[in-house]
Amino acid sequence: MRTLTASRLNVLYDEFLDTVRQFIIRHKITEGEYQQILGFVAELGQSGEAPLLMDVFLGVTVDDLTYEHLNRLGGTRSNLVGPFYLEGAPLRPRPYRLGRDNEPGDTLYLSGSVRDAKTGAPIASALLDVWQTAGNGQYDHIDPDQPDFNMRGKFVADGEGRFEIRTVVPEAYQIPVNGPTGRMLAALDKPAWRPKHIHVKLSGDGYVPLTTQLYFEDDPWLDKDIVAGAPKPELTTRLEKHDRPDEIAEKDVDRPFYTARYDFRLVPAS
Repeated sequence: MRTLTASRLNVLYDEFLDTVRQFIIRHKITEGEYQQILGFVAELGQSGEAPLLMDVFLGVTVDDLTYEHLNRLGGTRSNLVGPFYLEGAPLRPRPYRLGRDNEPGDTLYLSGSVRDAKTGAPIASALLDVWQTAGNGQYDHIDPDQPDFNMRGKFVADGEGRFEIRTVVPEAYQIPVNGPTGRMLAALDKPAWRPKHIHVKLSGDGYVPLTTQLYFEDDPWLDKDIVAGAPKPELTTRLEKHDRPDEIAEKDVDRPFYTARYDFRLVPAS
């Protein structure tokens, strides 16, 4: 991945300043408007919401440009890591599950495989780092009622690259709206909602790591995601409901459940 050298920084700096100056001239930005913008930028920095705001408006474009060559090689489409990823999620034991034994929400079994983008061969022992909201639409580090690293975990695919994780169906949620990002979205009359989704980081020996997100068909927020362009059709799967008594008994659960499947493709590092 290209790093920001001094020479490239100078090129970007000069062009950025020229673009902003031309924008100011074209729209006749006044001193009063300029001061409002400076106040917003200062508050944004103090609030710690700069990564959130940048992801909302620009993150997908940067991600697409950075990883488009992997997409051309047949790899699964990448997607934003997002501002809510936490390092250090535990390696979960088999049988794999996210959440507590009594985790609220509709039970979901997410299964699939991890394969070589070129040959289709399974990638044995591929590592999946998975995180999502709980059934109440909140992440663990924001919700004081959830234990640390709830709905987060690392999972190792089997010798055939297969995996199955018991979790709950995530909920759509609003990004934080009480700070400067939320006020800007309100001023723009844009809903601050994200559709239900699951984040996944994947890695395997000899393969380029992948970060992506999975979405679900028929979610009413798919076409209105505040992170425009994030719900890519290639990353959308189907929730299948299972409510027959024999299916419930087979999974050893006490109520209807859902399944979803997705097969990931990693690009060889060479």
